[in-house]
Amino acid sequence: MTPQQRRELKTHIESELALLKEELAATEGNTKPAVTPDSAIGRISRVEAMQSRHIGEASARARKARIGRLELALASIDDEDYGLCVACEEPIPLARLRLIPEATHCVACAADLEALK
Repeated sequence: MTPQQRRELKTHIESELALLKEELAATEGNTKPAVTPDSAIGRISRVEAMQSRHIGEASARARKARIGRLELALASIDDEDYGLCVACEEPIPLARLRLIPEATHCVACAADLEALK
């Protein structure tokens, strides 16, 4: 990978991180209980409110996990091993890194991992 490609990926990761952090901050209110147990609303409305809260919590967890992975990628982007598959040690295609900058496996090795699950 060229130094220019690394810089482009670094800029991309930084913008992804900023976007995810903004989204996380904007949706933080969705994880707070919208309905207290003593509220006088119908059973269906209470269930819907609980489901909405759970979906918001799951979305926040997913964003936080991706933020962590992107921060690790950003910290290691200048390492010579960044962009190499941890399984086969072959270069991860640049197109894959542009889509998933936190990728640690090439497509073939990632597929092998999924097959083992």
